[in-house]
Amino acid sequence: MQIRPLVQAKIRVPLSVVFFFGSSEYIASGPVYIWLIDAGEKIVVDAGVAENAMYPVEGGGEKGVINALEQEKLSPEDVETLVITHLHFDHCANAHLFHNARVYVQKREWEFAMNPLPVLRDLYVEKYLETLESMDLCLVKGDLEIADGVKLVALPGHTPGLQGILVKTKSGKYLMASDHFYSYMNIFPPKQNIEIQNEHGKAVIPAQKSPFFPIGLYVSLQDWFESCYKAASIVKKSRIIPGHDPSLEGRSFE
Repeated sequence: MQIRPLVQAKIRVPLSVVFFFGSSEYIASGPVYIWLIDAGEKIVVDAGVAENAMYPVEGGGEKGVINALEQEKLSPEDVETLVITHLHFDHCANAHLFHNARVYVQKREWEFAMNPLPVLRDLYVEKYLETLESMDLCLVKGDLEIADGVKLVALPGHTPGLQGILVKTKSGKYLMASDHFYSYMNIFPPKQNIEIQNEHGKAVIPAQKSPFFPIGLYVSLQDWFESCYKAASIVKKSRIIPGHDPSLEGRSFE
């Protein structure tokens, strides 16, 4: 069994989204992935971002999904199972392409997306929810094995119903954590200040005393930490795969 992250787009967001108390002026760029799990049947995780979204996007849209899957000699019609980790705009925009798939979303996530906190409304797009509602949608309550060696794992915090995917590969289990962790630095906090620089300016990522470095966008920081400890109880931290880390591009996990 293999896990392959496929780049569907690039997105630019303030550093304050990626890291707790990060700079709101520094703009970071990172990949938007869709994920292929080769488990006999073809399982895809997440459906990417539209060409136009609340943050600047390079690529994306239907073309981004189709091109990503073509690398694996697949089309959306070949996919039997689609897992949506959470219902933010950059994870479910192109779900309509997977019209032959059964779609798994956490029930808690679905209910929150229908009536989000006012400050978070822009992260949820009504037409994407309407599309999913017309598909073969399965609303899940908590952890659930959906195929041999593939298990959904509830990880609330970033959103109320974010779910990771635990995958048993030849080398052992990996936990695909989606946006519970954006990057490996959220999993392995820096012990010294790190200076970063790009065309958008400079910033400092401060050293952390915490065992995990919180993301900047969440509905409950308490739930987020509890889900961190849950994740670490399931697999070693080195076996957790974050959702948007640039170093994942071109890799596979097996």
